[in-house]
Amino acid sequence: MMFSSLGKAVVFLLLVRGANGFDYPEGVQVWCGKAYRATNASFEPGGWLNEPVASSEPLLDLTIRPRTNIYTASDIYASVIVDAKLSYIHGGAYYNTSFNKQTNETKSFTTLFIDVSVDDTGLDLVSSANVTVNSTSNEFIFSLGQLEPQLEPYNLSIIGSSGDGNHSYVATTQLYYLPDRTDGGNVVKIDNLYGGLLVQDFTTNSSEWTPFFPYTYYALWDEWVGKSVDTLDVFKERGYNTIHIVPTGTLGDFDFPYSNLTIYLERAKELGLWIHWGMRGSYTNLTYVAEQVEQVKAWPNLLSWYTADEPDGNVEPLNSTKIAYDYIKGEDPWHPISMALNCENYYFEEYTSGTDIILSDVYPISVNTSWSTVYDTACNTTYGCCGCDNCEGKFEDISNRFTLFSNYQDWLGIPKKPHWGAPQAFGNETFWSRYPTVDEEIVMNMLSVNHDAKGIVMWDYPTEPGIITATGDLSKVLSTSLVTNILLGTYTIGSLPVTGNKRADASAWIVGSQMLVSIVNLEYGSKNSMVTVTLPQAAKSISSVLWGTGNWTVSGGMISTPTMAGLQVDIIVFDI
Repeated sequence: MMFSSLGKAVVFLLLVRGANGFDYPEGVQVWCGKAYRATNASFEPGGWLNEPVASSEPLLDLTIRPRTNIYTASDIYASVIVDAKLSYIHGGAYYNTSFNKQTNETKSFTTLFIDVSVDDTGLDLVSSANVTVNSTSNEFIFSLGQLEPQLEPYNLSIIGSSGDGNHSYVATTQLYYLPDRTDGGNVVKIDNLYGGLLVQDFTTNSSEWTPFFPYTYYALWDEWVGKSVDTLDVFKERGYNTIHIVPTGTLGDFDFPYSNLTIYLERAKELGLWIHWGMRGSYTNLTYVAEQVEQVKAWPNLLSWYTADEPDGNVEPLNSTKIAYDYIKGEDPWHPISMALNCENYYFEEYTSGTDIILSDVYPISVNTSWSTVYDTACNTTYGCCGCDNCEGKFEDISNRFTLFSNYQDWLGIPKKPHWGAPQAFGNETFWSRYPTVDEEIVMNMLSVNHDAKGIVMWDYPTEPGIITATGDLSKVLSTSLVTNILLGTYTIGSLPVTGNKRADASAWIVGSQMLVSIVNLEYGSKNSMVTVTLPQAAKSISSVLWGTGNWTVSGGMISTPTMAGLQVDIIVFDI
């Protein structure tokens, strides 16, 4: 969502937490660590993540991660992804020479010889393999037959060496090889290579793992979902494949009607609707968390958990997300956990340590990002609260946040976590003077997808009828096996070169003989001149137009259109 109300309860928490080690004066109300009341002065909020100082020489950054975040006893094989890229931030010293003792010659160090083993036992999982220096996404498959399923992870190490043995590198990871479930619940995996979810169709009891692109809204229980079980039928009929149920309540006042929940979960299962279960407002109380996990964890249509909602904005304890994460994983290690951040850059590492999936709340429509219409103060990097942290009130705020969060993880040297979009579908409240238009909504959705969103969760439902209709139609497109298999089956090739429209954003995905291309016009006005997109690979012809007019001409490695309407969005599949 979800800009939380800064009411008395939140203010109390802020005052208490302000005394617990954050970088702001006690008694000052803050958002993203910044004072926002006219009665308070500006100060440095702290919590800022800075880019590391670059090395003057290239470093070899050897990393390893499992292909999926978990495996279970039903899996016969697992695999690891090995990167050996050259970096100027992370890694060990790299000297581009290797001595061949047999020929007494020195040659370039371009091949890294690797072995992967289990720390505790020394069991070799990958032996005498090699990767090319400065390569990524090298996958190595191994049998799970010599490992026993267990709840604790296996610690793995990879050792990489040059051919002469003079240069060596070490990296570690954890492999989760879990027991199969015996309580009737399902398993959902994260593909650590491309970032998508992998599910088994619970409506057919399928054992096949298929990619899944969740497309949904935050839906508050008290305000809509809980009024009638028929709301689930309505939601499904609109075309959405997942519902994010948000049990309404604040910490200390959480009273959820679990007696009615079974009826809803059963109906969702009958409809083929996945459940993305939210704990905003209660995740910091483990008693409430335990109640919810116990009620929901064994349902076969549970997709994922959602804990913290803008903990950075609310300045919640830095370990709060990790505490909830560890507890839930202890009870249910078979499902991913997500959370949403509001701030551009405020204790990113600490808050995201407690999640598998990151959402970002960037709401740029009809909002004054330089002057707070609520608090009558300026907004900048050290002061004020305008509803969209350090934004400019443009669509690019969304894509910039995706880029920043990706960069932060590069700076930290940690594996990339999937990033889902949380487009604005609300208005006429607090900082936002109106709802987005239908065209604006679709632009925000597809701009998120163009910048690597692996799921969409809009705030909030119900919304304007036109938005409901349009997003339902878009969900039907993104949820098809054709689109999902492409979007989640490869890397996003973003920021394609565009001439004729500086604010056209285009991305492509290539799988097999097909290329999916999404072009989003961020301009409100039409472009009545030739607009050309350079493709990453030559296309033969248009296979299908999934969204938009399809008024594009294919010419080898380029596609062109003589005109683009304001906020036009095109989703096209090409044969290559």
